[in-house]
Amino acid sequence: MNKSRVFTLIALLISLAYLYKNINVSELGLALKAASCKYILMALVLSVFTLLLSSLRWYLFLREVQGTNFKKTLKAFLSGYYLITILPPSVGHMAKVKLVGGDYFKALSSLVIGLSTEFLVVLSFALIFVGFTKVGIFGLILILVALIYEKGIYQVLDSLLKFWESVGIKGLILTLRSYLERIHMGWSEAKENRVVLLISFLLSAVIIFLQVFGIITVGKAFNLEISVKQALYGFLMSILFASVSGIPAGFGANEFGLVLGIGASTKATITAFIYKFLFQYMYSIIGAVVFYGALGEGDKK
Repeated sequence: MNKSRVFTLIALLISLAYLYKNINVSELGLALKAASCKYILMALVLSVFTLLLSSLRWYLFLREVQGTNFKKTLKAFLSGYYLITILPPSVGHMAKVKLVGGDYFKALSSLVIGLSTEFLVVLSFALIFVGFTKVGIFGLILILVALIYEKGIYQVLDSLLKFWESVGIKGLILTLRSYLERIHMGWSEAKENRVVLLISFLLSAVIIFLQVFGIITVGKAFNLEISVKQALYGFLMSILFASVSGIPAGFGANEFGLVLGIGASTKATITAFIYKFLFQYMYSIIGAVVFYGALGEGDKK
């Protein structure tokens, strides 16, 4: 077993142990019995809007680089929830791009630029509410530079590859340069429409707020009052712990970070698990059906 898997297992065990420690069995039963279906239903509606808007953001950029349709984009996006459960997140995102068809590298660039705008918004909130950190500021500047001056970054990377090509690793380097060129071309075309870029930032902000209010709404279902600041902090901590842990789909680490943000208690733990089920795990199940359905359609052609 390699070191990364050992770390992932330890992170999972620590997360689950912390969550278990904060659950009172008798209080758990009472909370579940008294749960408000109205608020659960409201949170479900918020999660559906989150899914649709996230797919729309990718579709808007995708449409700038190649012909596509929203239905196919939505199916690929849904499949991604399943793929990041069975694969490392980065590999899962790369795999779902294949499902939209067309030029793979253009489609990948359109996804990455959309995710970059969301990461910028998330990082901005983190810097405002959690505090200014050197790493955060560096990351913010790096992505802004990449969004605005992608040609300069492309030229630097291409020059480095040229250097390695001159050393003698020609076959591999030529392939990498070809991939880099296609990614750069897709990125440039995707961000060329300034209106789409602005809409992407607005959609990213709305997507984050929908998830934050989803946390608050699920909390209300269990008579747990969560402030906007607590929910936002929990949302950010959830992303951080899931990213660092390396656990498939962030299971356990998502909830661990969320509970740390909103305050440890039995109701908070229930809220964390129900929220993540409605906003992620549920779509992993649906995504599996969509993914294997798409594979079945491909085999028939």
